[in-house]
Amino acid sequence: MPFNEETARLAGKKSKRGKAKQLDPTIKEKMEILYESVLDHLIVHQTELSMSDRVRLVQSLSNYLLPKTKSVRDEFTIEKLKERANEGMFTDTPDPRK
Repeated sequence: MPFNEETARLAGKKSKRGKAKQLDPTIKEKMEILYESVLDHLIVHQTELSMSDRVRLVQSLSNYLLPKTKSVRDEFTIEKLKERANEGMFTDTPDPRK
């Protein structure tokens, strides 16, 4: 029996996993309203935040706004690490690309 649209439908009916759990639209809407009100409050009262609170806020927001980057070693750093490796401080290659 080939697996096609009809057999997939029958297999889905026999499945014991049940329906997919999704958030009720009203809960999602309430969460969005709560999120927006918290952001509005932070914007209006940002002068009341301490410097450490502001830094923490910027750090946590940047996780969502800025793209993640991978660390890259430049050629100068690789050469310096190779020189140190020749001195006997390291046992493996300092170049992560090799």
